[in-house]
Amino acid sequence: MRQSFSFKNRQGTHGVFQKSGNTIYYYLDNNHFPIQGTAQWEQWTQQVDGGYLKGDKETPTVDSISFFLLRYAETINHEVFELTEIESPGEYFPRINRGNIDFNYINDSFHLDMRSYRNIQNSLDDLFNVIEPDKKNFSSYGHKIRELLIISCTEVEYLLLKALTENGYTKKSIYKTIDYINCLTLFRLNEYKATLTQYSNIKIFSPFDGWDRNSPTRSLRWYDAYNAVKHNRGDNIAEANFEHVLDSVAAIHILLEAQYGGKIFDKFHQRSDDKSLFTTTAAPTWIPLEMSIPIFEGPSGKAKWTHSREYYSIHPLSKKQTMPHKS
Repeated sequence: MRQSFSFKNRQGTHGVFQKSGNTIYYYLDNNHFPIQGTAQWEQWTQQVDGGYLKGDKETPTVDSISFFLLRYAETINHEVFELTEIESPGEYFPRINRGNIDFNYINDSFHLDMRSYRNIQNSLDDLFNVIEPDKKNFSSYGHKIRELLIISCTEVEYLLLKALTENGYTKKSIYKTIDYINCLTLFRLNEYKATLTQYSNIKIFSPFDGWDRNSPTRSLRWYDAYNAVKHNRGDNIAEANFEHVLDSVAAIHILLEAQYGGKIFDKFHQRSDDKSLFTTTAAPTWIPLEMSIPIFEGPSGKAKWTHSREYYSIHPLSKKQTMPHKS
């Protein structure tokens, strides 16, 4: 019988503990140097039988998991603080990464999304040769900026759409911002913040902050600007400004990390050579129950993901969440 648990230690670091017969596996996502290992459950039961420790000999608890992590006490806080049993280890939701441990995000969709982002970033980098990334230039506007704003915002729409449709969202012929805004709570997008890596002082970008269901288009100024110049370039060209472009590209960066994981641009962990002009400075903190965890197998404890499920088949939306609102 396999028992699987997601936990956090008192420092807030996420970990996984699994017991399969007498074999136990543990993984602690310790920044750049994760801690992973295997051991025998009888090491714990022998301590209990000998009267040296007290605790449950059948089911892992905070006490037994802390016991196995004690050997790393010089490196991490070994005390388990928050523990949740996971009923379906190995199961994951497409394009939803809430701090999933050792999740292999490399697939065709990932490559396509990253290539698209790379091209958008190249266009933004070319723009930097003409417009210096400075607050004084935020109101600068023009046709090249408009083109990049439209391309980047359509990419944002695509990433939001795919997150919904791949997770069983209601099928429609046309999707609008009242649909896309369901991703706000799905990913807690308003909690993300980012900076331009080489120009970190010009602005803290939080492009989804203030996104409001009662006004799902206009509450995002950069997205509202995209709609304005898309439908009426002549009268609204000034809306295609430099700051709105930066916000829209930052939004892509955030969505990619929300869907594929917070380490996809981290040189210590990334499984591709892709880079980002932005650096995430704040992101949601998920509780163990909200995270997907793998199954660990074999002598080395190799992580295995077995199958995907649609998020909305388990967490259906209410009718109110898909009703039309004022744009």
